[in-house]
Amino acid sequence: MEFVSEYLTQSLPVVYTLITVGAALILRTIVKRALDRFSREGFYDPALGIVFHGLSRWLIIIAVVLLSLGYFGLSVASLWASLTGVIALIALGFVAVWSVLSNFLCSILLIVFSPFRIGDEIEVQEPANEFFVKGKVVSMNMMFTTLSTGGSDDEQESLIRIPNNIFFQKYTRCTPGKKTESLKGYIAREQDD
Repeated sequence: MEFVSEYLTQSLPVVYTLITVGAALILRTIVKRALDRFSREGFYDPALGIVFHGLSRWLIIIAVVLLSLGYFGLSVASLWASLTGVIALIALGFVAVWSVLSNFLCSILLIVFSPFRIGDEIEVQEPANEFFVKGKVVSMNMMFTTLSTGGSDDEQESLIRIPNNIFFQKYTRCTPGKKTESLKGYIAREQDD
């Protein structure tokens, strides 16, 4: 009799896990049908439905895994703290690297589409106000485009480095220069030096 009692006690986590998985499958079906119905009735765009389906699926999977591990005696609180800590670190790392990756991608797009050339006069303007930066494009690398403010008789020439992703966020006015060079040619020449 004691053997049966011990066997039932040891198999309870497995039974609870199977019940949880069954309930999760039923919940997933209900959520999926509700999301499909909301999409058909026009509550949100069908493309957004893909995001909602994926998000609901992963939330249910994470809940089932955490509950199942709790049934087997693992501390769900410490697992949740570890999981949220890892997610926070990934998010922090993504934000830190985002600026570099954004500038790098925008540099490639600037080289491919060539909205301006080395030697052109450009004006970068904030759409919401009158503030603008104006100068002659003198160089470009994978992070910045450098503008020269010219330096007339009464003012000294200064260089302004603009992050390359700014060109995709602000208005840019370009006046073609007399002696210009394509961004592709400039980057290739700089790589050779």
